[in-house]
Amino acid sequence: MSELNEVSGNQLAGPGRLDSIDLKVKLNSSSSTRNKVLYGNGRMQVKVQVLVSGYDENGDRILVPEEVMNTVELIHYNTGRALRDGWSASIDQGRYTLEAPVIKDEPDNGIHPQVRTFWVSSSGSGSTQIAASVFLNGVTIRSNATGLSGFQDSSVTLDAQVPVTYSVDQFRWTSTRRGNEEPGNRIWNYYLGLVYQGQQINLVDWVASKGTDDVMFAYGNWVHAWKTNYLKGVMVRPNKTDITVALPVNDNTFVNYTFRDHALDSSSKTKEYVVIVNDRHGELTVVQALSEFAYTAADSSADGVFPFAVIDQYGTEHKLAIRTDSEKREFFLERG
Repeated sequence: MSELNEVSGNQLAGPGRLDSIDLKVKLNSSSSTRNKVLYGNGRMQVKVQVLVSGYDENGDRILVPEEVMNTVELIHYNTGRALRDGWSASIDQGRYTLEAPVIKDEPDNGIHPQVRTFWVSSSGSGSTQIAASVFLNGVTIRSNATGLSGFQDSSVTLDAQVPVTYSVDQFRWTSTRRGNEEPGNRIWNYYLGLVYQGQQINLVDWVASKGTDDVMFAYGNWVHAWKTNYLKGVMVRPNKTDITVALPVNDNTFVNYTFRDHALDSSSKTKEYVVIVNDRHGELTVVQALSEFAYTAADSSADGVFPFAVIDQYGTEHKLAIRTDSEKREFFLERG
């Protein structure tokens, strides 16, 4: 999201020819803070704003046209070159900023200065000093204390730190039964969270090689199996509020039925359940569906390890895995 014409300050003088520009680089247009810390994970962004003041040949304030504003960019203070070496700037605000979304104000040609907003990220650790440049009348004006168009010295410093890693024990892995299922069916919600030094760190997304939609990472159908005849495990996308799960149920072929250790029943009848998911703030949901009945189909195996990575509120990836134990009817969280 860009902020080409967020403006504040004093009234403009009458129209004239744009002759010079003054650049001020800030972390927030209303703040005097000059330094900020972020994680060097390529996702976390810091807002950097360039306040652009235009003047005519008489030194009176004048509006900077859009085509000139569009040439404003961030540069490394020491080299005067565009951001590089892992540093990048975008006019679009991403998901990992920990700042309120920027709303583009309606242009007001009577207010000054104008603001150009960037979102800066780094793919590695290290510090850099950031200035700005703009192109006017065939000349590049920079705010890094160089150039023939007038001495300007304005910058901010960003410190990209190595992302924090956590042991698997710091991830919270709990399960809650849905309840009210048909006899012989069990549906559990597993919740994955992260707590560090007593403080919750929100998990906001996950990625896996198996695609971008829900992933059914475990599936088993066993006729005449011991304990569990049918098992399914689904990793749910974080933007969903519910999913539909289907399980085999008693098709009235067997009437004397209890959920016991040795299951002997097969069925062609299905029951669908709407399962509420992602109902805990900052935690991801995995759904486990079990049945003592199997479908009348060939046996298949569910045991295995599903590797994936979660992304926390700062944009940092953490590699994990879910191991399925069909004998115990459980999912276990492991390091990926």
